[in-house]
Amino acid sequence: MKKLIFTIAILTFTALSTFAQTEATTKDGKKVILNDDGTWKYAETTTTETTISLDCADLISTETDKMTGKSTTASKETLIISEDGGKTGFGIFIMDISGSLVFSIQAVGAGSCIDDDNKMNVLFRDGTRLELVNNGKFNCDGKFTLYFGGSFGKKKELEIFRTKEVETMRIWTSKSYVEKDFSSDQSKQLMKTVDCLLNQ
Repeated sequence: MKKLIFTIAILTFTALSTFAQTEATTKDGKKVILNDDGTWKYAETTTTETTISLDCADLISTETDKMTGKSTTASKETLIISEDGGKTGFGIFIMDISGSLVFSIQAVGAGSCIDDDNKMNVLFRDGTRLELVNNGKFNCDGKFTLYFGGSFGKKKELEIFRTKEVETMRIWTSKSYVEKDFSSDQSKQLMKTVDCLLNQ
């Protein structure tokens, strides 16, 4: 009984103290709690980490062209690596074309022209490094393309993408380069997408 009365007292105190506070936002976007007695404090902000699904059914899908009957398996969505809403960074889309994986990477933020001999440097979380040359043609659309497997080779490099998390990626353009760090979720999503496409 004492425990119940104590709990009710705490809940009542919490409820009353909540009514005596007002939440406001400062000019620079920070949340503050204003108390009736004229004091204030910053509102506690809780950050919730979004976790991505690493289930193959959520990462890849197969679509069949109704006219040709040919099926294509690819990422369900483009993996966006950017902190500024896509003004700079990468959009990575991976597809399986006749047993070869194609990485189609949109590089934004350092000029839009990519030559057929421009390079991509990748640093993995375990310290492994890769340097790969664009397999696509010269374009001014910011597209960097890589082919893996089948007649294109690079099976060892593809295995690294399948088994290791990317830490940082850099793609060279005609003007400079675009470089971005991957969050843990982004690197796991890329790694798992490659694994799903290889094991479909």
